[in-house]
Amino acid sequence: MTACALVPSEINHTRHGRPSHFLQRRGLSIWINLDELAAADRQSFLFSVDKFNLLSFAQRDYGPNYRKKGPVQPLADYARELAARFCPDEKVANIHMLTFPRILGVVFNPVSVYVLRDITGRDMLLIYEVHNTFGDIHSYVGKPQAAEDILHAQKLLHVSPFFPVSGEYRLMVRAGPMDQPVRVLMRYVDRGKAQLTATLRGMPERLTTKGIVRGLLGTRQWPLRPLVSIHVEAMKLWMKRVRFFRRPEPPQPWSEAHHGMKK
Repeated sequence: MTACALVPSEINHTRHGRPSHFLQRRGLSIWINLDELAAADRQSFLFSVDKFNLLSFAQRDYGPNYRKKGPVQPLADYARELAARFCPDEKVANIHMLTFPRILGVVFNPVSVYVLRDITGRDMLLIYEVHNTFGDIHSYVGKPQAAEDILHAQKLLHVSPFFPVSGEYRLMVRAGPMDQPVRVLMRYVDRGKAQLTATLRGMPERLTTKGIVRGLLGTRQWPLRPLVSIHVEAMKLWMKRVRFFRRPEPPQPWSEAHHGMKK
């Protein structure tokens, strides 16, 4: 498996109920092995790790490094620290992340997914790291339920001003060999009813110089496109007179409550 793969994808957001709303757009993610960042850095002269380039991955954008000064903590170490807390009797074999890359040094990542696997290839721990447009960050961490391979987590972070901070998320990710699609599902449920379903689906391909150029042009990506798209859709919802919820105080970072697991 390559150290870093490109994932051109289709992203859909469906708001259930009335008024309903649907968003469909193309995206360009990377599926990167956090234990092999040096190898990923060598895959193309148009891609770098922790350095500026046309496409890049910066550990400073995530986890305990987000908006912090000083030395950067390797994300693989951070993920293993969480695994030691949530899966103390299990050994992590590898750690991958699905995320949007920086484009010309700029990025906004609504959701990034860490997938920690054991030596059998089983998903042993999932970390869904959520960023909102206010600059807040929150991670939902836990072991997927064996029966359905879905992570249930209480919603704690204010994301959309058109939904309250209540209810729960049902989260699923499928990512494996290069010849199989990457799939992500995030469903927001409140008072027993589905309020929002967001999906990402794409076919991974080895990250190469040609692939980067083709991926950017094919998906029409440019810096901060996800952030612009979010604000355009928010304007549409405001025009539909969807109820607006003010932002509450965000949860305290890096505490037990921060992880938002449903007990």
